[in-house]
Amino acid sequence: MTIKTSILASFLALSSNFFAQISNFGLPFTYKDKLSKTKEFYQTPEVNASNQILLDEQEQKLNGLKMYRFGKEFPVSIDLFSESKKTILQNGDCVFQFGIECKDALSINVIFDQFKLAKGVRVYLADVNEKSYDGAYTSLNNNSGNILGTDLIYTQKAIIEIFVPKESIGKSILHLGTIVHGYRDLNQLAKSLNSSGDCEIDVNCPLGTGWENQRNSVAMMVNGGGFCTGSLVNNTSGTVIPYFLTANHCGTSVGSVVFRFRWESPAGQVDCATTAPSVNGPDTMNINGAILRANSANSDFILAELNAAPNPNWGIYYNGWDRTGVAATQLTGIHHPAGDIKKISRDDNAATESSWSGTAANSHWKVPSWDQGVTEGGSSGSPLFDQNHRTIGQLHGGASGCGLTIDQLWDVYGKFSVSWDGEGTNSTRLSNWLDPSNLGSLFIDGFDPSVPNALLDAGISHPENVHGNLCGTTSVAPKVTISNSGSTTLTALTINYGFDGLSNLTYNWTGTLSTYQTETVTLPTSTLAAGVHSFSANVANPNGGADENVNNDATFDTLNIVTNGEVDTLNLTLDEYGSEINWTMQDATTHAIIYSGGPYSDAASCVTTLVKVPMCLAYGCYDFTIMDNVYGDGLSTTGCEGNYTITRPDNSIAIELLTADANFGASNLKSFCIDSNLTVNELFFDNQILVYPNPASTEITIDTKYLNPSKIEVMSIVGQSVYSTTEVSNLTKVDVSNFSKGMYLVKITSKAGVILKEVFVR
Repeated sequence: MTIKTSILASFLALSSNFFAQISNFGLPFTYKDKLSKTKEFYQTPEVNASNQILLDEQEQKLNGLKMYRFGKEFPVSIDLFSESKKTILQNGDCVFQFGIECKDALSINVIFDQFKLAKGVRVYLADVNEKSYDGAYTSLNNNSGNILGTDLIYTQKAIIEIFVPKESIGKSILHLGTIVHGYRDLNQLAKSLNSSGDCEIDVNCPLGTGWENQRNSVAMMVNGGGFCTGSLVNNTSGTVIPYFLTANHCGTSVGSVVFRFRWESPAGQVDCATTAPSVNGPDTMNINGAILRANSANSDFILAELNAAPNPNWGIYYNGWDRTGVAATQLTGIHHPAGDIKKISRDDNAATESSWSGTAANSHWKVPSWDQGVTEGGSSGSPLFDQNHRTIGQLHGGASGCGLTIDQLWDVYGKFSVSWDGEGTNSTRLSNWLDPSNLGSLFIDGFDPSVPNALLDAGISHPENVHGNLCGTTSVAPKVTISNSGSTTLTALTINYGFDGLSNLTYNWTGTLSTYQTETVTLPTSTLAAGVHSFSANVANPNGGADENVNNDATFDTLNIVTNGEVDTLNLTLDEYGSEINWTMQDATTHAIIYSGGPYSDAASCVTTLVKVPMCLAYGCYDFTIMDNVYGDGLSTTGCEGNYTITRPDNSIAIELLTADANFGASNLKSFCIDSNLTVNELFFDNQILVYPNPASTEITIDTKYLNPSKIEVMSIVGQSVYSTTEVSNLTKVDVSNFSKGMYLVKITSKAGVILKEVFVR
């Protein structure tokens, strides 16, 4: 059942059954001792739980995906009306029972691949020991796909019970297509019992304060024998359409998925990254099944339309989104790791562009390293939010997990901005579903269907030209994007803005913005001194009135005016396995990461890919590290090795990695310095270049960490060369055991110049 209702309508006036997916008709007949239980049980093959879990873990390590598998799926083909035990009640109604036994299973759930019930028919999945049941499913669950999946019950013997009133006999179709044998103990929800890691943070912990709306959009997906996560998303039509965004690798057969909303530990009873158990929450706010609307493997997304809109009384929210492709400055994820109760994660670093194996370059956002919480299997498809609380992607995979090192706490999300245009067709893109009127909105805010829209709601976001390092200029022309989230068309507003804590500048905008439309505004140019500055802006006086929602009225950013610096370029040639490669550019003194990149897309066999990255660098010294933490063979593929150079504005090479050195192992660090004259900073090297031991008797080591030399010579005090080599590195050893006693000069030559160091041989 698809529900499309005006946002401004009163949802609370509608019957709750209009939204309900499981109807409350009380206990199954088999629990009422009204008739005997069936003695016949269809038995699935046995499952070795330990072996299956080991296989799951190996597969997850191999592919990095974060779908969590809890059960073994057994395809069957059973017409339940013809193969069940049939009991005719005294009044002519019928009860059908079909028994299922999964030996040593911890849970059972099923998928009906043909599901169409007549009026009055009720279907249950019931534990034979009468401890739990799922249902009743009724004609309200009928859908265009004629498919339905059930939630889990914790037993190894279950009965599918079908009640059919006499007037509906022979009018329904119910065919069993899959039985799922659960081999993980998902009924034990506490982290102390290893459902998810101890570093996970319940969504209602203090970290989740201010994210209550986004929390309410997220649902756990029971998809056959696996778990994923996804979330509801808003659209520009002005009507409620229950669109749900998740990951393509979670599976496109969404008709049988159970979507569990609001499963979270209650506030005040939460576990915030400790070994204490999480408190269970309600698990009955479920929607069964959806219709696939669009999907694409490139950015790993699925957009599904749920068979029914979740009841607004559940406290449901439809997320806003951002399709600009601008990197977020703060990252938040909300998800169900390891099939556990809802969690939240946070990274206070900016997103970086990335990809996944087999996808196009820059098709994904990378979370560099979670600061609080992580993701796990079961988190796949969960939303990634920017600092404005808008969806910018869904989880594809990654390395993060509890107990890992900082460099392993990364994850990769398919970009919402890439999914927007997808592969150019309605079935492979988001645009025609989430912006059906083609308003061209760059972003929209979310909404709560139980709260009427504001009449006047102007917003501001996406400052441009005021972020990061700006090279060789003191003139700044900020851009901002204004938006309308209210139901009244905006024709005028005021933008107050300024730098370094001041809002002393004003821009009066006039124009036409209908609901959910956006417009980019270029503000007058300002002149700033060299150094770090803050920028802030806010909107006021929409249509001369008061803004009814102040939560989206302000934006800010920081920039660094670099007058003493230059734009250098990384020219990185990848081998065919770009997905293995990451890199960082760090300030050699502070060790702050200035730029980073990777992983990249894989290419065809023995095909290299050139990546060019311009970087604004202040004069000083830097460490460039390139990493292959996957297979540890660097940029090396036999016959098509990679390489890199970092070139300066005059096209001279600051550092380089030759093709011959492509197999650098797990990581390779090269260091360099730049100054305004494109020469060696001698004062720096006097302190940093080392020749030791000094005095020496057998061997000296020449540590040229920041120089990357092309030649090293050792000369007598009168200038006679006694040793020379071009086979050098940043750590070169020279045998001096046959040298005469006395003072020598070590001459270090590089493209940046020459420097001399003294050493005494005794």
